[in-house]
Amino acid sequence: MRTAIQTCRAPAHVVPRLRERAGCGAVVMAAETSRRSTLVSLALASASVLGPPGAERASAFGLSSLRQLDRSIEQIFQKNTPSVVFISTYTQARSTFDLNSMIEVPQGTGSGIVWDADGHVVTNYHVIRAAQEAKVTVTREGGMRQVYDARLVGANPDKDVAVLQLLPLRGESAVRTTPVRVGSSNSLHVGQVVFAIGNPFGLDHTLTMGVVSGLGREMLSPSRRPITNVIQTDAAINPGNSGGVLLDIEGRLIGMNTAIYSTSGTSAGIGFAIPADTLGVQVRSILSRGLATRAVLGIAVLAGAQLRALGIEGGVLVLTVPPNSEAALGGLRGSVRDASGAVDIGDVIVECDGAAINSETDLFRALDSHQPGDVVKVVVLRGLQNILPESATGLAAPRPSGPADAKPPAIERKELRVKLSAVDIPVPLAGTVGNPAASLGLP
Repeated sequence: MRTAIQTCRAPAHVVPRLRERAGCGAVVMAAETSRRSTLVSLALASASVLGPPGAERASAFGLSSLRQLDRSIEQIFQKNTPSVVFISTYTQARSTFDLNSMIEVPQGTGSGIVWDADGHVVTNYHVIRAAQEAKVTVTREGGMRQVYDARLVGANPDKDVAVLQLLPLRGESAVRTTPVRVGSSNSLHVGQVVFAIGNPFGLDHTLTMGVVSGLGREMLSPSRRPITNVIQTDAAINPGNSGGVLLDIEGRLIGMNTAIYSTSGTSAGIGFAIPADTLGVQVRSILSRGLATRAVLGIAVLAGAQLRALGIEGGVLVLTVPPNSEAALGGLRGSVRDASGAVDIGDVIVECDGAAINSETDLFRALDSHQPGDVVKVVVLRGLQNILPESATGLAAPRPSGPADAKPPAIERKELRVKLSAVDIPVPLAGTVGNPAASLGLP
């Protein structure tokens, strides 16, 4: 996507219009008045803070407000310190001194969120995907730190979410942890004050402050699928913050810090967090089943260049619909090859849940906010084989069965109601999570 930086200068063709409406002197005077008002406001604010104690009531009030704000931020940090953990990941390599032994090699660091009192930690999938071992440092009340080995409970690469289970230390019967207080991301608004806590560059429990800069953003997950409804913030997020908390002014979790937009690799004031509501759905599924699920139509589709090669410019073509599936019961039709080798083109999905569909990614995005069992409206074009010529691929228009001058059947646009099915999201093993069965340990 192309971007451009625009200056705050009015184009030359706009300036005459301003002069005609208000007069050049009025425009200049308004600008000067605005500048002076800003300087006066800053001076008053400085005086209220820096003035001698008791000089004015405004001075005492301003200083008291700042002290109250300072205490509030400190309390948010202290209360959430035990709920933010430091994650160190390792891979195993053969020792150069003894070829019969393996050694731990540091792989990276990240952050994590204590989800419950039973030692479950939530982090980004990309923090642990290349690791064979993970050690999690928990800071207890009073500042004492304990380092735990961790086992992978499950993950969803499509949402960049992973859940770890802390393993009891010697002498412990169970791990007890202090969970974060989970809020809701549904009522967020741009300009809302937020706090990020994580471990950037290995500096544990670093607090930064900012605002919600944007809502409804989108980014790609490690599986290259879109993550939607992402929160944008200008709170400083750097490498190592992944998996850390984004908190509201009440100290409640509203997002998990995940990514930044930067040309240098460090914070440029554009950070992204997975919303708490999205996070909660994934974590509950992983904790209950060991796997995450996503809502699907339960069909095979053809999209992109292959579909365009058939002369179909938009939508996704339904290839197969399993018999007696929810998609079949909803009326979706797949493509069928007859005894002669000709193929009757199936439905082409052009709209789903009110969103235009031009690719498989569009279809995935349209279903992203839904759960299995939801019913969605699917708009399809049916009868496209009537306008497609025979091709070398074996796809062909149906043979005419009536008079030679008979008009071919018209293309139908149909609205269907389809109940969504559930599919388990596997955790990739080879080359991504190492061998979790032998290390982080999938159950």
